[in-house]
Amino acid sequence: MFVCAGNGEEFEFAQKIGVGLIQSSIYLTRLCLEKKPDCLIFVGSAGSYDLGLPLLELWIGDHATQIESSALLGGGYTPIKNRICTLKDVSHETIQRIKSLGLQEAVVNSSNYITTDIQHAYRMKERGILLENMEFFSVLSVANAFEIPAIGVFCVSNYCGENAHQEFVGNRRDVMGRLRGVIANIGF
Repeated sequence: MFVCAGNGEEFEFAQKIGVGLIQSSIYLTRLCLEKKPDCLIFVGSAGSYDLGLPLLELWIGDHATQIESSALLGGGYTPIKNRICTLKDVSHETIQRIKSLGLQEAVVNSSNYITTDIQHAYRMKERGILLENMEFFSVLSVANAFEIPAIGVFCVSNYCGENAHQEFVGNRRDVMGRLRGVIANIGF
């Protein structure tokens, strides 16, 4: 089953799950209970913490973090797990077809906030985290709870910095086209 955030990032082939960590957790859980999918493929935009990555480049992810700026600045901690990966012991043909496209893999951080501080972005890149998407940590969390294999397909819409929103809005149409194209190339 293909899923997406919605709210301007909608695809005819994907179910909308809502924006951010909370909405996506609630609505994806509901979908899993009702539809009982055998795999989940999240499709969406991502901001890049690395200013060297080209905009509109396609990536896949099966690892996510949920790291907030307070943790990067040493001003907070969490007692909960903040790094997750998809279940490795369950394979599915669709996920293998997506991986066979040769897209590079990235760790994706999720937060209910969009990064606008370039120093924050640099700290994330130093930790090996390249992309930011508001929903992906929730997608993997729900998928693992239901023992469903999952992967994300992302298109870089903007750099994480002070112009993040303007870049996202300016590139949204091209991002949507690139994501539709990659899904069409794998036969969906």
